[in-house]
Amino acid sequence: MSETKSPHAGLTRRSFLKTTGLAAGTVAVAGTTPTLQALAADYEAGQKATDEEQIFCGVCRGNCSGTCKLNIHVRDNKVVKTSKRKFNSYPNGEIDRICLRGLSHPYNIYGPNRVQYPMRRVGERGSGEWERISWDEALNEISERWQKIREEYGDQAIAYTRGSGNMGTISGVASPMFNVFFNKINATQIKIARDQANTRGINRVVGNLGDWVLNDPSDFKNSKTLFVWGANITDAQMHDWHFIVEAQETGTKLVVIDPVLTQLAAKADKWVPVRPATDAALALSMMYVMVNEDLVNKPFLKQHTCAPFLVRSDTGKFLRMSDLGVEPQVVETQRDQVSSASSSNKGAAVGQSSTVTKTIDQPAVLDSDGKAVGADEAADPLLNGTYDFNGIACRTAYDLLVEDIMDYAPEAASEICDVPADTIVELAHMAIDGPCIHRLGWGSNSYTNGVHAAHANITMAALTGQIGYSGAGTGIGDFKPCWGINALVKGMTAAKYPMISALFLPEIMRTGKYKGKDYPIKSLYIYSGNPMCNQVNTNEYLRDIVGNLDFLVVADYTFTDTVKYADIVLPAAHWFEQQDVVAISATQCFIYSEKAIEPLYESKSDIDILRLFAEKMGHPDLLSLTDDEYMAQVIDTPSLAKLGITWENIKENEDMYWYPDKPWIPWENAQFKTDSGRMEFYVENPTVQFDMGQEFDVDREHLPHYFDPAEAYEGSPEWSKYKLILLSERPRFRVHSMWSDNQYLRELDPEPTIKMNPVDARERGIADGSYVEVFNDRGHCVAKAVLNEGIRPGCTVYPKSWQQNQFKAGSWSELLTSVYDPVGVNESYFDNLVEVRVWNEG
Repeated sequence: MSETKSPHAGLTRRSFLKTTGLAAGTVAVAGTTPTLQALAADYEAGQKATDEEQIFCGVCRGNCSGTCKLNIHVRDNKVVKTSKRKFNSYPNGEIDRICLRGLSHPYNIYGPNRVQYPMRRVGERGSGEWERISWDEALNEISERWQKIREEYGDQAIAYTRGSGNMGTISGVASPMFNVFFNKINATQIKIARDQANTRGINRVVGNLGDWVLNDPSDFKNSKTLFVWGANITDAQMHDWHFIVEAQETGTKLVVIDPVLTQLAAKADKWVPVRPATDAALALSMMYVMVNEDLVNKPFLKQHTCAPFLVRSDTGKFLRMSDLGVEPQVVETQRDQVSSASSSNKGAAVGQSSTVTKTIDQPAVLDSDGKAVGADEAADPLLNGTYDFNGIACRTAYDLLVEDIMDYAPEAASEICDVPADTIVELAHMAIDGPCIHRLGWGSNSYTNGVHAAHANITMAALTGQIGYSGAGTGIGDFKPCWGINALVKGMTAAKYPMISALFLPEIMRTGKYKGKDYPIKSLYIYSGNPMCNQVNTNEYLRDIVGNLDFLVVADYTFTDTVKYADIVLPAAHWFEQQDVVAISATQCFIYSEKAIEPLYESKSDIDILRLFAEKMGHPDLLSLTDDEYMAQVIDTPSLAKLGITWENIKENEDMYWYPDKPWIPWENAQFKTDSGRMEFYVENPTVQFDMGQEFDVDREHLPHYFDPAEAYEGSPEWSKYKLILLSERPRFRVHSMWSDNQYLRELDPEPTIKMNPVDARERGIADGSYVEVFNDRGHCVAKAVLNEGIRPGCTVYPKSWQQNQFKAGSWSELLTSVYDPVGVNESYFDNLVEVRVWNEG
């Protein structure tokens, strides 16, 4: 079944949509698809199902993290609207909500950019010339080419990667099913490198409870002051905004630390316009005030942090009791192989438990009598002091931290972060007068010094002791993988090759080597993601990655920038066309997502696509369980059973809160996941997020520091050519590139814009509403200028993730650096300098 077209007469993106009759189909559905005005209506009334209208339980599971429950209204097997659906396991209706994105889903399902059937490229990559093929043709070609690539280049030459376009558990980003199949054929997993610097900086101090952890937002109202660092919650995580309003109404003070006067900053009790990329200097200076004025929580530091640990001057390691002649203690513990959704343990059998031998060699501290003893045996350990061990000087970790922060007196830090010294003192006093919550956003995370910004902030929590109880905490607070699920399912085997960061991929593709050894990658399978739009440095991605691939396969339900460059396109099902459960959520709930309609056209769920791959690749029984059986394997674990959470109960109750108490408080009772069980603000053994053999400054990584980012600062190597910092914002009308072609929302947000301060615009002869070209050495982008005095002079701000075809020229991601911090290995979305000029078309 093939409709072959010549490259000249092939199906372009526009002609493809026209010739398939999809436009006509959309018109036919229009009578049952609501207008924008109807979508904004109050759906509280009339929500009962009728003979004419069925209502299903759905979840909006884009990467805003809100995971809001939805009613999916179906008439004549068509989704006609969505509306707010109540949560059953969350108190007082606190998270019953829906936004314009959630209301506009019918257009995503039936819009003209829906991928209907498998397609094969017939023209040049990116030309939009396609031929329609059958699933059998597509699968045969994929399996044959993958087999030939494996035979010629090795198994690792097949790679797979994802974005964050589906937060489902068996067909989404948390699905172990992809590991079942791709581990079986020994493929290489490429991991996206987004929003990890905060996680890295925090988790190396407190241990790992998940990538993004903070008190449940319903706890905001129990804090005296809520600090928000670099997050415009009203737009980027609007599902949390009402919690902030409720907190302010009960007396909580809101402090927003952000270079830009965002909507959230405009609602704050105090806005602190910090210079971009200098959050670490501000936090370190606040700590200076706390130490200098003797305001720190000494009992907490002694009992729950590494502050009294002695650090050897020769190695930078903690002095251990074995160094003093005390034999380490060997104990055996049971480790259950039930893990969170973020687990990387893919090798053990389902439900397996094992005995783990652990060697306990306590760090040494100076007790109140001046003797060195084990930290857990000390009656009253000293925070300050030195100790000489066989001629090797040792100092307390607290002394080393104090020495570090003494460089950040308010007057000195003010020169770095452009915050007045008296404001720094005021902020320090507010942070001491708790309880306080510090919610970190993606602002400071987006520079090459982002790990240290987060490290500094969580260290401040160690000084104040304001963590692990109601109203007190520090973290990212976006969304969290629910605890206790099983990442090991039937057919799972361990990966043969290491997981590789997407930021390493360009170099691997250029050189064919990984860690100095031959490592060709020749095919890439992309699902639930759009890296051509969302990954930094698009031109590098297109040139070095796509340009060096023999075979690119993309599965998606809509025509994205990445689909445009595929060799084979597979039509994936929309969320409402498949059954799943969401286990990564800002609601701290497992949420059931019913299948509301059959997959449209020839689309298939991701797990069904994997089943077809497995069969064609010679493993027909690999994914033999039903979706329900796999869900039961993931959910039905002993730890969740104690909470009454099972797969059947989730389906019956629709949502189930995954912690015994509400609100959830991480690190409750100062229980930290480090080796010592304490907050280790002094990092004894710094490591990298991904090891590609990159070098890093070990001494710098022990404690938090401020240092200039790669590019986005005055005086950087690029400063002679480009003098505007390029910042982005996460708009309320899209989630990354999702919803970018939703015409309901384009009525409100029609085209790419760039926000500038009027002072910067006047210097460049730019008028409000004129089209401008934003450019640097990496690429360019044309957008409409919006003059805004809330933008810090020297900065520009763009709403991120427009698709390439929506620009008059270029795209935002062309401008973004792919330089990364060797420790965090994180995309530095804000670490860019650009210039802006009036655009003269042509």
